[in-house]
Amino acid sequence: MPKKTVPAKKRKTSRTRAKKPKVKLAKNKVALFSGLVCLICVLAIGLSVLLNQGEKQNLPKTEVLAKAEPAAKSEKTVEKTRPEVKAEKAKTQEKKAAPKKEANTPKEEKKTQKTPAKKADSQKNTVVKEKSAPTIQPLQTQPVRQQEEKTVEKKNNKAEKKNSSSQPKIITKEMKESSAVKTLPSNHTSQAGNIQPQKNSGAQIASVMPPKEQETIQQNVPRNRFDIPPAAKGATIVIVIDDAGRSVENTRRYASLPFPITIAVLPKLLQSRACADAVRAAGKEVILHQPMQSMNLNLDPGPGKITADMNSYQIASIIKENLAELGPGVRGMNNHEGSLITANEIKIGAVLEVCAEKGIYFFDSRTTAETKAPQAALERDMTIFEKAGPYLDNDIDRAKMLERMRETLAYANRHGKALVIGHVDKSVKILPDLLAEMYPEMKAAGYRFATPSMLR
Repeated sequence: MPKKTVPAKKRKTSRTRAKKPKVKLAKNKVALFSGLVCLICVLAIGLSVLLNQGEKQNLPKTEVLAKAEPAAKSEKTVEKTRPEVKAEKAKTQEKKAAPKKEANTPKEEKKTQKTPAKKADSQKNTVVKEKSAPTIQPLQTQPVRQQEEKTVEKKNNKAEKKNSSSQPKIITKEMKESSAVKTLPSNHTSQAGNIQPQKNSGAQIASVMPPKEQETIQQNVPRNRFDIPPAAKGATIVIVIDDAGRSVENTRRYASLPFPITIAVLPKLLQSRACADAVRAAGKEVILHQPMQSMNLNLDPGPGKITADMNSYQIASIIKENLAELGPGVRGMNNHEGSLITANEIKIGAVLEVCAEKGIYFFDSRTTAETKAPQAALERDMTIFEKAGPYLDNDIDRAKMLERMRETLAYANRHGKALVIGHVDKSVKILPDLLAEMYPEMKAAGYRFATPSMLR
């Protein structure tokens, strides 16, 4: 059987494809259509803007009515408010009523006498009603506006007078010196604080705060009574008060000062322990004021002293006994008298060894310039403190003590710190009060107060 031949499919090419006609747009129609769309958009935007403006205004009904009223009504309201027109109408009514009154009987005269009063009352009532009733006056003439402005000014002046009368007024020094003040007559004396000076006197009245408030302000203002110089950077003051142990009251005077202070208590006295307890209770630093023999052998340093004939063991035992008597919390020790002991390197070395054993510091009062305490401390690799500055109460005089305190401040500014000494019983009537008065100004000037243990 012969095979059937199938004709091959022709591929469609660009030549064989049927050419479709291109769509041609009318340019004029497209332009018109787009223009119409733009106009519609512009109109919509304009309407929305107008509607928003109307909503924002939200005018009240009274204003809308006022705008809608005709000019004729506004003229009537203006005429009603004019007092001059009212006065003229009242005069014309009185003139018309005058001939009738002459013809009437006495009874009628009485009636007519009553009627003007009634009319006047009615006029007053109408005026009051017109004043009380708020009339809408969109158009006002110039004289009416001027009258209203005058009334407003009068009200403001009255309010200012009331306010000025309520405020207290005090005459300045210039008023007193010039003596050119006129008193008001008796009718005006009821007005509070109204004093009229002469026109050419030049005196002024000052409204000043009440005296109580002035006192509080003056108390808050810092006063530099003592001329305290500003502190240098890190200027520190250490005050040690010696010879406590005889009076608890005097010791408390110093212990109650509002800054860190060190109080040295003598041993073996009747109130030694009580004084040490008072210092501890006040939160201040307690040290042992150890009596030591002086180069002047006629001076007795007191009980519990160290003498030059003692050996190192005896020196250690007497110091430990004195420390135990004062109780716990003793932070250090300094010498009472003791120029003979501190000038002996062996004796003062024995003292320093006890301090190292007990963990307390030694404060050299420098009763002699020949002290060997610094050398003995270097040999034992110890740090000690030395008096650096004046004795505060060599002279029992407030002015002299103030000078010593100024010297202390100057020394602290030069050397960074000053370690000074005072005495409990010697200056108790002056020095505690002076220090308490000076402290706020010294603190404000930048000075720092500390104890020797705070410097270790």
